[in-house]
Amino acid sequence: MVQTPVQRAVDTAALLQPAAMLRLALPCGIVRLHFATPALGTMFVPAFLPAEPGAETGADPGAETGDVWDIFVTAGDQGTAAPALVPPDPGGEMILNADAAAFGLWMGRHTPTLYAVDLLRRRALYWVARLASVPAWERARPFLPIFQAMLDATPWIAVHAAAIAWQGRAVLLAGAGHAGKTSLALAGLCAGWRFAGDDFVLLRTGTAPEVAPLYATARLRDDMLPQFRALEAARREISGDDGERRHELSFGRMADAGEIGGAPLAAVFLLDRRGAATPQFAPVSRTAVLAALAASTATAAPGNGAARTAKLMQALTGQRPQRFDPGGGFAQALAALAAAVA
Repeated sequence: MVQTPVQRAVDTAALLQPAAMLRLALPCGIVRLHFATPALGTMFVPAFLPAEPGAETGADPGAETGDVWDIFVTAGDQGTAAPALVPPDPGGEMILNADAAAFGLWMGRHTPTLYAVDLLRRRALYWVARLASVPAWERARPFLPIFQAMLDATPWIAVHAAAIAWQGRAVLLAGAGHAGKTSLALAGLCAGWRFAGDDFVLLRTGTAPEVAPLYATARLRDDMLPQFRALEAARREISGDDGERRHELSFGRMADAGEIGGAPLAAVFLLDRRGAATPQFAPVSRTAVLAALAASTATAAPGNGAARTAKLMQALTGQRPQRFDPGGGFAQALAALAAAVA
């Protein structure tokens, strides 16, 4: 059988002897990350909550398919030559190659990065030209297009939202950038809520929706740091993408890993700060929430956006989302959310 370019690229990477490996438990199955060099492992491992054999990370490992996936993580300046899928003009536009069996995405001028997924053999490749070119947001939520493609055959999807849970009932917090998703989710973590993520989280669609963590990270704006001194031990680095300082937090080594995890979905809220002194709830259309979730979700791995949007619509069908203005204080906002899902 003639190999496709994606298969050839992934097979070539699979021949490399990895310097490190990390095992994750995700709804698409067990995922093994193979890092070609120690530097690649150092960069990306802190983004995840590793799974011990038989352990859970918030979602039942392999509950949907029992599959095992392998992702080979490589870099040009770490000794791995550019795959043939990288175009002669690497600074050009994004290039997508996708069908039912394979997925290949070259990011072009956005970031010199290639994502390639062999869906039939459950193997994938991440290749970046230079480690120094990986932006902080990518270090905080790496390999997202690959995960999104892997999840397509399951009821799960990675959505652009934050999620926290109180007494086993989760809330999904949608909203535009700077709406306050991160600060409210971290306030919940500090107050004893279970944290599933501040930027991208896993959402199970269908009749029994639930949320689960994909990453064990958060990105805190510089101006918010004084309110979260309790989380300083989780700080990994200070980044400056686009001239905005962020404190990059990693919770993978938290003393109580049970603080990071998922739960059945109880409610969906669209965060919308309008200057209220106290928390306020108001009706909101599912269309508005869908737009907030789909703005980045459908394009996180281009090529299957319509199917992912349909998943989101299915997830919202049984929900009555509300607009939520958290007011002026975290304690009051969390108390309002807890009462709303009680």
